[in-house]
Amino acid sequence: MIVHRSQFKPNSSQCTIHPREVETTMSNEQSATNKLPPLLASTESLLTGFLDSEERYEVYVVKAAERPHLLLLDDDNSNSESRDEKKDCGENHTKSTNDSNESELPPPLVDGCDIPGWRHEKLIPITNEIQGVLNVGIAAPLLRRQGQWPIIKSINKSTQWEKLRKELLEPPSKTFTAAPTIDIQQASEMVPLYTTNDNDVQNKSSHYSLWADNAEATQKKQAELRYVTRFARDWEQKNVPVIITNATNDWKAMPRQQEHQNDSETKGDIHKAGDSEGWTFLNLVSRFQHVSWRFSDQHGEMMTLGTYNKYISNPEGMTDDSPLAIYDAEFGDDEPTSQLLKEYTVPPCFSPDLFGMSLPAATTTADDDNKSNSNFRPPYRWILIGPARSGTGLHIDPLWTNAWVTILQGRKRWMLFPPNTPHDQIGLCQPQIPSVVWFRDYYSRVTAKDWPEEWQPVEVLQSPGETVFVPNGWPHVVLNLELTVAVTHNYASEFGPFERMWKEVLVEEREFAIDWFQGLMKHRKDLAERIRNYHEQTGDEWLDEHEMCGTFLSIT
Repeated sequence: MIVHRSQFKPNSSQCTIHPREVETTMSNEQSATNKLPPLLASTESLLTGFLDSEERYEVYVVKAAERPHLLLLDDDNSNSESRDEKKDCGENHTKSTNDSNESELPPPLVDGCDIPGWRHEKLIPITNEIQGVLNVGIAAPLLRRQGQWPIIKSINKSTQWEKLRKELLEPPSKTFTAAPTIDIQQASEMVPLYTTNDNDVQNKSSHYSLWADNAEATQKKQAELRYVTRFARDWEQKNVPVIITNATNDWKAMPRQQEHQNDSETKGDIHKAGDSEGWTFLNLVSRFQHVSWRFSDQHGEMMTLGTYNKYISNPEGMTDDSPLAIYDAEFGDDEPTSQLLKEYTVPPCFSPDLFGMSLPAATTTADDDNKSNSNFRPPYRWILIGPARSGTGLHIDPLWTNAWVTILQGRKRWMLFPPNTPHDQIGLCQPQIPSVVWFRDYYSRVTAKDWPEEWQPVEVLQSPGETVFVPNGWPHVVLNLELTVAVTHNYASEFGPFERMWKEVLVEEREFAIDWFQGLMKHRKDLAERIRNYHEQTGDEWLDEHEMCGTFLSIT
């Protein structure tokens, strides 16, 4: 279930949710200074803040909501299970507190708010000095200010993570598993698409043929010629991963220069970006440090960007196995962040987003594909911000949608598996295995010479300015190798398994299904006809009389 901000109502047992708004100026300037650092332009001022006890509790609340199964896991029992159990999605990765009484959960430390379970994989070794810092809050300011930086500078030396990161920064070694690359200009060219003969869908791969169902047969019967982008014809229809270059050339969000963090990971400076413009992390902090951001579609807990900056710059974030990452589907829906929507555009190479044709959404976004319409459709647009070792665990995008992901700062490593890959062979389970743990435990296995060819993954090392196309039905896992800022959209394509998409939308998002069907009747009557034919042929449940409101019968 996806929790929308408007639906989330905290109760007495939950931390109060901060609305996404700029914090009002406090009447007592000294109190405001103690709570959050002032909005200063210099880089140094943004790197010297330390979490006070209230901010550390704010971090604790988000962590508890993000991975509740780690609340009962401590350093003493974290390694009791073997690596083999992990690779089989054993209890170490699926252990949950769903069956536990909330009263059994250990209360957070009054000053530290530390959760040892977030470090139980020991990707970063924890010395006694670091452990002491983790459990010290505002009560010991001298220790925090004068003793912490030497500890931070030594945290990342000679660790499991540094060895793994060095390996993953190398380009994919097997050319037949690397994603193809296409320039945005070539991808956006308009080309004819014939729908009357066997050449309708050109050079479909075996991956796509698994999902083509009756869509291709329906298209062939239409006997018409129309024009689509080269990318839609040659790649969306094949349903394979692709890297698109130069899509950000005219984006205000795109920094003009990049400086990778090869050395900075071992020096404590994780913010290095090489440009004073665009969506670098420091620029976003300077613009939005008092604004609260979401971390998941599954819960409503939020954190200000100023607090998050402190978290990833301090031992709390620098020693977590997989640090918290911002994953906000509601950015741009309100005044503080709406300006961000003007700073990038949807790459023109993709086919039109069918979900954008739902009646309210279509009315709202008639002249602007990037204008906010998330009140009328499932979440589809996210800003992604996370330090090294953060990322997205292995998953399949919902509702049979495609996706595109563009990096503005940092680098990501991807593994994408064909839709026919058995889930139990690649660690696709709930709760998700953190991506850094997945790469440690599964990467050598799925890239071994004896790995079945039909399950061969596509590997991507993504750099700033590159856009990765994620085809529907493909399980994929993504790991941030550096402090990374990215933007992503999911969209519904007519070239995917349309009937399967409709069936899932009808089950998961029924109210939206009604609006979407009505919008298709207005904008794509051929697709609305396919929905009617689907229900006539399968006998699957349709909308009731009240929901139809005459729309079904009005198709001619």
